[in-house]
Amino acid sequence: MKNLDTKNIRLDIEYDGTDFSGWQRQPGVRTVEGEIAAVLGRLTGVAPEIIVAGRTDSGVHALGQVANFSSVSGMEPRDIRNALNSLLAPDVRIIEAGEVDLDFNARYDALSRVYRYEITPRPTSVWRRFRWYVKRSMDTGAMREAAEHLIGEHDFSAFTCKDETRSPWISLTGATIEEIDPAGLAITFEANRFLRKMVRMLVGTLVEVGRLKMQPEEVHDILKSFDRTRSGPCAPPHGLFLMRVEY
Repeated sequence: MKNLDTKNIRLDIEYDGTDFSGWQRQPGVRTVEGEIAAVLGRLTGVAPEIIVAGRTDSGVHALGQVANFSSVSGMEPRDIRNALNSLLAPDVRIIEAGEVDLDFNARYDALSRVYRYEITPRPTSVWRRFRWYVKRSMDTGAMREAAEHLIGEHDFSAFTCKDETRSPWISLTGATIEEIDPAGLAITFEANRFLRKMVRMLVGTLVEVGRLKMQPEEVHDILKSFDRTRSGPCAPPHGLFLMRVEY
C-alpha cells in the first residue's frame, strides 16, 4: 500500500523564459508555474500550490530556480522529476527533486538570490535570446566604480516599478561586472531579495555609466533620491538569469 503521508517536495528548475509570460500562473497565458502545476495535476491528481523562491518576469530565464509543493502522492521525488521531464516542454527542466522538511519554504527560507545579466556589443544570432545587444563598447572601470555605491542595505525605491508595494529596503551583498566571450559583459547581483524589475533597472543605469552618459557618483545620488525617474532605462528581460538561490 502506498504511503499517503504529506510530503514536502523541493524542485530545482531551469527554464528558457523566452516563450513564457513569467513564472506566476495566470489565466489564458503560458507561464512556468502553470505548466509545472498542470503536469503535477496529471501525475498526482491534484494541481498543487507551488511556492517559489523568486517570481521571474516575462522573458526572464532561470538556471537555478527553487520551488516546493506539498504532496500526498506515493511517488518518490526521483520519479516525480523523471515524469515531469518527460511531460514538460523542452524549455523547462527539473534539475533535481527531493523531499525536504515540512516547514521548508522556498521563498521565506532563502538567504539570498543571485541574478546575472548578460550583454553583447555586437549583433548575434546565437545569443540574441539571452543577451542584450548594446551597440557601443563600455567603460567597465566606471561601471565597477558605480556598482560599489549599491553595496549595502539601502532603500532601492529609485530602482523599481512605481506599483511595487513591498518594503524597498534591500541588503545587496554583491555587484560585479566581468568580461565574457565573445566580447560581452556579465553583471551579477546578490541580495537577500529583489524588488520588481530592480535588477533590470540597475543594469540599465550601469550601462548608462559604461556609455559615459552618467558619472559613477551619480548612481549614489540616484539611490539616495528614491526617485525612479532619475535611474537609467529598464534593461530588456531576455538578458536576465536567476542563477541560484542560497539557503
